[in-house]
Order: sequence, then structure tokens, then C-alpha cells
Amino acid sequence: MILDKVFIFLAMLLAHFLNGSNIFELGNAIRPDFMIIIVIFFAFRKGAMYGLWLGFFGGLLTDTSLGGEIGADNAVYYKIGLHSLSYAIVGYVIGKVTRNAYTENYISITIYVMGFTFLSRVITYFLFWMFFYSNHSYSFVYVSLYNAFIGPAIFFLLTWIFRLEADEVRQ
Repeated sequence: MILDKVFIFLAMLLAHFLNGSNIFELGNAIRPDFMIIIVIFFAFRKGAMYGLWLGFFGGLLTDTSLGGEIGADNAVYYKIGLHSLSYAIVGYVIGKVTRNAYTENYISITIYVMGFTFLSRVITYFLFWMFFYSNHSYSFVYVSLYNAFIGPAIFFLLTWIFRLEADEVRQ
């Protein structure tokens, strides 16, 4: 039980560092969002509460990499909580709504990862727009497609690492 949580924490740290690196970057703003893939995986496999909490803490990790901006009044503004709220919402919705719909095959994983990545990006964009300003360089489609392309490989790798069996899912 404790070892499982340690591995989940290590997977989230690895996703955080991969999100900050330029290893998988294509072009100027096209890079995958590994953290949402981790949240989607565990929300599917472990349920709504795992999705909620991993989304919250994974979003906080993602928000820490944003840094701060100096505003017009020379104060530094930090955008902590945007990804945290959107990832937590998406993780909870996945765990509650798609409980019986998830099947582990390439096509379904691709569709789910693309759709839920797009949903999390839309929620994050609207939160950013409501509290700060409109970010015109924020990518919805390209990140969703990139995540959909690499999502099945990450799902199968995480399934192998965590050795999750059908009877372990959603306990």
C-alpha cells in the first residue's frame, strides 16, 4: 500500500520533470502534458478519489513550473491553482462517469486521452482567462493530439510498472 503510493509519487515527479524538459518538444509550443496522462491513468484504474487527489497535487506541481509574472504595479503574480483545479475536476469526472466505459485497448485509450486532455486544457484556459488574461498561445488541439499519440504507450508502461490486475482496479 505504501509502496504503491511511493511509486505514484515518483511517477508524478517524473511527469513533472518531463513536462519541464524540451526532450519531447515539437516546434515552438507543441509538447505533451505527461501529468494529465498520469492523472487520467490512475483515475481510470483506481477511481474518482485517486483522480481527484492526483489531479490536485499533479496540478500543483505543474503550476509551480509556471513561475510568476510581474504585473503593471511591479508586483509578482503567481498562477497557482489553475492546473490543480482543472486536473482535479477531470480526474474526478473520469473516475465517476467512465467507470463502466473504460476498456484497455489502443483505440479507447487514444480517444479518452485526447478528449480528456482537451477538456483539461479548455478548463485551464478559461480559468486563466477569468483570473488573469487571454493567452492566445495556449495550445488545445496539438497537445491533445500529441497526448493521444503517446498515451497508449504510457498507459501500457504504467500498467506494467504497477502490475495492476483486473481485480486491483477501483478498490
